[in-house]
Amino acid sequence: MEEQWQEREIELFVNFWKQNGRFIAISVIVVLLGFAGWRFWRYEVKMRQERAGAAYTRLGNDLQHARWAAAAAEARLLMHRNRGTIEATFAALTLAKLEARHGKWPAVIRDLGWALAHDPDPALAPLIRIRLARVDLEEHDPKAVLALFHGENPGAYVGLTAWLKGRADRELHHWQRARNDWTLALDNLGAGGGPLRRIITLEMSTLPASATKAPPVRVARPATGAQP
Repeated sequence: MEEQWQEREIELFVNFWKQNGRFIAISVIVVLLGFAGWRFWRYEVKMRQERAGAAYTRLGNDLQHARWAAAAAEARLLMHRNRGTIEATFAALTLAKLEARHGKWPAVIRDLGWALAHDPDPALAPLIRIRLARVDLEEHDPKAVLALFHGENPGAYVGLTAWLKGRADRELHHWQRARNDWTLALDNLGAGGGPLRRIITLEMSTLPASATKAPPVRVARPATGAQP
């Protein structure tokens, strides 16, 4: 009897394997390949972070020793090879600052745009937009400023963002929008916004009461290279 049961179990196993063996084998192979792929991905991420860190250290050394051309070249290489890392984002911001030293505003716009498009940290995006908007204003492109901020969350930079939008609306002779923007800016500037608050108040005083009046007088504005 026991031998009959053993033969029956073997027969059931053979039949089961005939019906499901291919599926089980494929499943095992898929799991093994997935595990191997996951380990390889972790290794690549680790190596990529190490390469990006080493490149950023070299960039810092070049900046410390005022090797501007070498720093620019290192920044471009870091951006190309390590896009998607925080080091690449800061390399793009550094390159934009180096280009700004020579007044190369189209290049600055390109580099800041790259940083915004490849930035892995959402917390940096509002600050990058502010820097880019200031350059766009320097290049007299107010429509680009408004498009840059449209539908975006300014985070902790509501005051600065509203101020720049107001300047763009003033450039376009949208007087009431500019007034609304600057009112919002004044309402959201913190305790340290004293100097900017005075600038905004002065700019608001130049706005005409209605669109039928003459365009406002331009007011001196801070240098674009200044930190927001």
